[in-house]
Amino acid sequence: MVFDGTEILIGKGAQAEVFLYKGFAYKVYMKTYPAEWISFEKKQQREVNKAGLSPVRYYDTDDSHIIRMDYIDGVMLEKIINDCASGKKVDEISDVPDGFRMLSKAFNFIHKADISEMDIPHFSETAAMGLSKEQGEKIIPVIERISAKSGECLCHLDMHFMNIMIPKDKSGFTIIDWMNARIAPPVFDYARTYVILKEFSKEALGLYETTVLPDLKELRISEPDFIDAVEVCSIVRAREKA
Repeated sequence: MVFDGTEILIGKGAQAEVFLYKGFAYKVYMKTYPAEWISFEKKQQREVNKAGLSPVRYYDTDDSHIIRMDYIDGVMLEKIINDCASGKKVDEISDVPDGFRMLSKAFNFIHKADISEMDIPHFSETAAMGLSKEQGEKIIPVIERISAKSGECLCHLDMHFMNIMIPKDKSGFTIIDWMNARIAPPVFDYARTYVILKEFSKEALGLYETTVLPDLKELRISEPDFIDAVEVCSIVRAREKA
């Protein structure tokens, strides 16, 4: 596939760039990125589409390293929160904590999904991939123990403010980037976001603790289980960053 020069770069990550081109978003991966992982991402998206969790559809192109996607005309929640924090007037949220509370809404929206016919891997099946034998033997029993104790649901496992889009028409929010989604106990979604925020901002982590983590009590998730889940997610996150 060849762009004609009118494409606009709208996003950039470690493995791919995203361009707006002729009304669609195009995710262009580095050629070194495994094609089978791209196929897996497209399969994940089809599953969340079927479950009604995302309106964004993925389309094949003539290049295995380029995905065409429906374009969301909106802004990332991250920008809205940053604007609010800097004193700019925004219509979507009333204050910064209100932006964090959108995470609670996003978690609740995902965790209520019907997983009975969802072809998404279980966290316990993939969490040890790329880890040492010792690390795998440490985290898999924890995942299995918490699963047996609290049950499982769909988890996004990469929930942060750049993966929540607010459409310009203010029609709720759209969650993107479902590559890491797994069937798992909900505590791992909360723990994964905790680990991500801890890496970037002490202030953001504090707001997360006061506005989102109280949900754990309502879900009857114990503090020891949350601590164990954080350790699991820290190990998996370190592997991803290596």
